[in-house]
Amino acid sequence: MKPTKVLTYIVIAAVILIAVFSLFNTGDSPEVESNYIEDMKAFRHQKDSFMLNDEKSPFIEQNVAFKGLNYFDIDESFKVKASVEALEDGKVYNLRTSDDKVKTYQAVAILHFDIVGSHQDLTLLQSAADGHFFLSFYDETSAITTYGAGRYLEVDFKKGQQQVVLDFNKSYNPYCAYTEGYSCPVPPPENNITIPINAGEKNYE
Repeated sequence: MKPTKVLTYIVIAAVILIAVFSLFNTGDSPEVESNYIEDMKAFRHQKDSFMLNDEKSPFIEQNVAFKGLNYFDIDESFKVKASVEALEDGKVYNLRTSDDKVKTYQAVAILHFDIVGSHQDLTLLQSAADGHFFLSFYDETSAITTYGAGRYLEVDFKKGQQQVVLDFNKSYNPYCAYTEGYSCPVPPPENNITIPINAGEKNYE
């Protein structure tokens, strides 16, 4: 076989391989993004159902009509990975609550992450009362389109972890945003994100 024909076959094979790889590469495929959106819709539906029907819902406990939660559009760019800077003997915080009480927490880690082109840091706290990990924050939407006393975010965290996922599409209001009768701690002053986090729950109306 002539060298020119061999070269032609090699080029054709390479083009075919690239095309096949492109078809099956699922790195950031529309299907993956679609699955995330569907999962988030299910998550929100489940939360609305809890608020409407569960006896532990703040609306049922306080006998307040539930009109549905308000959300930003789902945006996967607000789901990020954060590196964990563990703290030994971290700072103790006595956080003021919505009913003028104080709740005590200790800093256990600083979470470092980049989100929509901006680097941010948040302090992860642990409750002195029950050991629950607590992440709360202000951002540039606070007291405008979101609750003025900050929002909360659940974090799947165990001591020794070097990385955690922060999904701000799941950020939520404390119960105090809906009705009176609850004691909700405000975020520590340094947990102030310097950009708008247009994700998660909005003001309840």
